[in-house]
Amino acid sequence: MEGATKLMQHDAPSARERKLASELRLLRGTVGLHGKDVADQLGWSPSKISRIENNRIGVAAEDLELLLEFYKVPEERSDYLRKLAASARTRGWWDAYANALSSGFSSLIKLEAGSSVLRCYSAVVPHALLQTSGYARQIITSTLQAPAPAEVDRRVDITRRRQQVLKREKHPMRVAAVIDEAIFQRLIWTPDGRTADGIMRGQFEQLAQMATWPNVTIQVLRFEAGLPPVTSGSFSILDSLATGTADVVYLENKTRAFFIDTEREVHQYVQEFELLSSMALDPDASLDFIQQAVRG
Repeated sequence: MEGATKLMQHDAPSARERKLASELRLLRGTVGLHGKDVADQLGWSPSKISRIENNRIGVAAEDLELLLEFYKVPEERSDYLRKLAASARTRGWWDAYANALSSGFSSLIKLEAGSSVLRCYSAVVPHALLQTSGYARQIITSTLQAPAPAEVDRRVDITRRRQQVLKREKHPMRVAAVIDEAIFQRLIWTPDGRTADGIMRGQFEQLAQMATWPNVTIQVLRFEAGLPPVTSGSFSILDSLATGTADVVYLENKTRAFFIDTEREVHQYVQEFELLSSMALDPDASLDFIQQAVRG
């Protein structure tokens, strides 16, 4: 992709959180009031309005209702803002790991939980939501300084629990994945110098199985397709459950996640993904390829 890309470790607000704060700020501007005026009417401190509108703090559900009523927001618009707020402040199993997760990974997991669609290009390893526990363990330990066994187990468990979005009862996440052929050619080695054939086969079997799920589409980008349009590596695009549109791109590595959330750049990544998808084998041919990899 051409041009500089705005990356930020996610200590800053996500696109959804910023969107909600911006909407509340616009609503106040529409009624022509200063923050102090709103605060006085609601019995809040002026700094609370400022922190909400500048997204230094989240907005509680009951506070959002007070603001919607005070600004006399139409019901359809109110419903949209409620959904946006729910997506921004999603709570779940990851809270138990709050002290162990970096701010970037914590935000990533919350964003996944509040998303309806994942589109991803995997250049080196399959996306975490598609990995077996055995394969994830190999990724985690493939480093000069292997984490302690307990830390490895914790990270594997986090990977496994992230995958719950694919099987949630309401609105299971839909996944469209383009996987580079290099992933099927790269060997995994055990500490004693042998190839971990069982782990690789297990990963390929899982990909073949998931490719048959109604909410998962997997395509393989063959070497013969030529250079991918994005040569900087893997990337993932998330669509918000609240808005139904792509609003965040993330780049994930072992220690942190970086986010891109400007509308122009997100749209550019969506276009690049569509090009990758057109270059890759179609889903049926991809499943045949994966099944051949299982057979070795």
